[in-house]
Formats: sequence, C-alpha cells, structure tokens
Amino acid sequence: MINESKKSSKLLWLELGWLFICLPASLLLPISPWLKLCLVLSGVCYCVYQSKNMGLLKRRHLLYFGHYPGSWMMWLRFLIFVIISLILVAITMPESLFSVVTGNPSLWFGICIFYAVCSVYPQEFVYRVFFYKRYSGLIVNQRLLIGFNASLFCFAHVIFLNGLVFLLTFIGGVLFALTYQKSRSLLLTSLEHSAYGLWLFTLGLGEMLAFPGA
Repeated sequence: MINESKKSSKLLWLELGWLFICLPASLLLPISPWLKLCLVLSGVCYCVYQSKNMGLLKRRHLLYFGHYPGSWMMWLRFLIFVIISLILVAITMPESLFSVVTGNPSLWFGICIFYAVCSVYPQEFVYRVFFYKRYSGLIVNQRLLIGFNASLFCFAHVIFLNGLVFLLTFIGGVLFALTYQKSRSLLLTSLEHSAYGLWLFTLGLGEMLAFPGA
C-alpha cells in the first residue's frame, strides 16, 4: 500500500510539473504559435477531463459563494492596494492615469467583462479549485502549500518576462490562495482576482498585463 501511495504521489508530481511548469514555459519556445496553442489546449482538455472525474464541474463548486466572515479583511487589503497604487502611478506616470477609461470607455467596459468571465474565472478554477482538490495532499504544511500555489500562479505569467508582473502575480497568488483556502468559493476568489486586475487596467497599467490600450 505504501509503495502504491508513493507511486501515485510521483505521478501527481509529474502531472503537476507538466501542467503548471512545462506548459507555461512552452510559451517561451521559438515554435509555431499554433503548436503553442495546441499544447495549451491539451492541458485545458486534460484539466476538464480530470475535473469531471473528480466531480468539480458541479454547481456547488462552480457557483458557490457562501458566507466568508473574513471577507472584510479581503476588501480592506484591496482598498489599501488601491490607495498606494493610485499615489504611485499619479507621481511616476501621470500620463497613464485612467488613460483607457477616459480615452476609450467602451473598450474599458468590454475588456472588464471579458477579463472577469473568460480569463479570471478559468484561471481561478484551474489554480485554486482543480489544484487544491488534486494536489493539496502532496504538501501537508498549509503555508508551504500557499507559497507553492502562488509561485505556480506567478510562473503562469512567465511569458511577460517582467519583474513587476512576477512580483504582483506572486503577491496576488498568495492573497487568492488564502481567500480560497478559507472560503472554498470560486466565485469569491474570482471576484477578488478580478478586482485587482481590473483596477490595474483602470489605473492605466493594462499594457503591462497585455490589456489593449486606449
């Protein structure tokens, strides 16, 4: 039984390495964009297949909001981030401040909807719901698990090759992992993730994260 358990753990580590390290890293390879797309789609299809087998594609996982007593702290952190980032951008890059909102409000609104639904929600499903259900048993220490999860989330943005993006996505990864661990709500975690990403876009830092400009 012990040998079987070790074998299963090794296979899970290999699977994790393929999905969360090899696939993001493949986006940096000098290969055809179509091949990159195929590689990413293979990972997406595999996650969907395993998620169905694990019963994760059910309403209680996808649409559960629940009651999270610590949500006030989550929004307090966001408010502090808003104030600090607003001051920094106003001082260092005043020409970028709210450039998309004022220059092209229709684009801003469209991107906000698309980003929250088509980018954030799938990301949070894979990096929180799928990850925690399938791999949390590999790391018993919860702090290490959060750090590891945040590191993988940060690495998912390796294509940007931007130190500030890595820093922000690692910190964001820690916050989102904490929220998910405590609430087990995909919707709440996605809402928090969307708030940070859309604020950066609204603030005028969208190009850093590949958002369209004004």
